Amino acid sequence: MRDDQLEVLRGCALLRGVDAGWYELLETLSPYVRRYERGEALVLAGYPVERIGVVLSGRIEAERPSPGGGRLILSHMGAGGIIADVLTGSQRVKSPVTVLAATPCEAAWLDARALFTARCDGAGIVLRNWMDLVAEKYFALDRRVGLLLEKRLRARLVQYLRTELVPRADGARVCPFSRTRLAEYLGCDRTALAREITRMEHDGVLRAEGRAFYLNG
Repeated sequence: MRDDQLEVLRGCALLRGVDAGWYELLETLSPYVRRYERGEALVLAGYPVERIGVVLSGRIEAERPSPGGGRLILSHMGAGGIIADVLTGSQRVKSPVTVLAATPCEAAWLDARALFTARCDGAGIVLRNWMDLVAEKYFALDRRVGLLLEKRLRARLVQYLRTELVPRADGARVCPFSRTRLAEYLGCDRTALAREITRMEHDGVLRAEGRAFYLNG
């Protein structure tokens, strides 16, 4: 692995805090790196996942396909994002989601199950980090369900902007999605979203500049 890839790997939420025994831990996890082109699948719904992935560069999106051919965007991640941490702990569960490269990206795949029998110094730290990540995914899912339970699209959009996006110094909340993908994330069509954003600007609720949203009040 390159030095820049190792730096991302060492700083990710799964491996954070490991100092002593770092290289022994790395040997235990036996990482391999793969590059993906935009639109290529890292994980496919309906298939088992045996390793945890760490995004090293680029961006990925996880989506849930529906029987009718639609899809629901569940999450998006950049460098340091963790893939399949919830699934890898089970040998029987198949992935309910597809993970796609939103941009050209690289991911390192780790044999995290080896931690269950590993005796290296960092194994306990990583297992605790793993448990924290699973808990965080649960609460993220709970927030998502709460968002989709909002009947009004305006309320859904405001909740998304307030709870999922951190404002910049100038107050802008920058959405990682295109308008089409944002509409999918919010469970509506693009036309309805465009109309609602126009109404919200007219009502003084927000100002939109491309992917940047400025909330008033």
